[in-house]
Amino acid sequence: MTDPRSWVESWKPTEAVKPPVPVVDVHSHTVVDSVAELVRPHFRPEDDPRTFYSSDTSKKLNQAFYREAAAKFVDPDHRVADMDAMGVDVQLVAISPLQYFYWADETLSPRAAAEQNDAIAGLVASRPRRFVGVGTLPMAHPAAAAKEARRVAQDLGFPAVEIGADVNGVDLDDPRFEPLWEALEENRLVVILHPAGFTEARRLTDYYLVNVIGMPLSSTVAVTRMILGGVFERHPGLEMLVVHGGGYLPFYAARTDHAFRHRPELRQHIDRLPSEYLRRLHFDITVFDPRMVERLVADYGADRVLVGTDYPFDMGLPDPLQLVASCRLTDSEKHLILGGNAERLFRLNREGAAGSSQ
Repeated sequence: MTDPRSWVESWKPTEAVKPPVPVVDVHSHTVVDSVAELVRPHFRPEDDPRTFYSSDTSKKLNQAFYREAAAKFVDPDHRVADMDAMGVDVQLVAISPLQYFYWADETLSPRAAAEQNDAIAGLVASRPRRFVGVGTLPMAHPAAAAKEARRVAQDLGFPAVEIGADVNGVDLDDPRFEPLWEALEENRLVVILHPAGFTEARRLTDYYLVNVIGMPLSSTVAVTRMILGGVFERHPGLEMLVVHGGGYLPFYAARTDHAFRHRPELRQHIDRLPSEYLRRLHFDITVFDPRMVERLVADYGADRVLVGTDYPFDMGLPDPLQLVASCRLTDSEKHLILGGNAERLFRLNREGAAGSSQ
């Protein structure tokens, strides 16, 4: 894309037939400009690896994109108009990963996350039958993150939180996060794993590889470490959805299983094949190819695959209905992917949660 306007202005209504079930998009983003200004004086470029390792060309294009797409991130009318064009009834709304701000200190980070979550709650309140809130957490400070997770669930009524694939380079199998996993499990908060680039991306600077390869690679490393580190073994009630189709691991899990059988390093914390834990996870369809969606369904079940668009980013999926329609799946499988799985996983079968034209 040489001009960000070509993405923003090309949003066209889907030609796919609207299904007889509410369509739920579990992967979309917003920004909170006031919090960005709050933390700006404390920011260092190396704190944001996706931008830090981007080429000058990519940085300029990204800045132009944010200017052109600004209203889509924050204006409920713009969002609803695009949802209607896509055939989406309900949208789960999470913060942009560029606004995780995990690098902020123990005072600023919890404040930033709380203000972001309150802003998301305000967006939900503006269209309560179209939007569902997804919380963000001050992940570098696990005690504060656990406290905010309880507030997100109990006070704001969000069914999920979104977290990065690492926390300032610290992997998610680190023991410091154990109290947080417990809090998320206890409060039935679904964890949406969404990377914010790749921390070691020096070879991914050109060609926008920091996003194209770096994002799914980051998720692949995070999920693999959580599995091998025993996080899912210790927390059987922890529900996780991994965006971008789960990264690369779901499509190459056999190599990890092979290593598990032959290398003792992989058997320190688990005694089952790593792929068995993968079957407990959920994956969205931001993979752009019906054959990859079909592969996810074949390997992990139609009940583990959900619509996700990455709205409103240019790396997103503007016509999820057409992608699902082009898959060689049964109608019942398609209906699960389009909305049934999301309604179950995120407990959306409640008043005002789905299927409204408001």
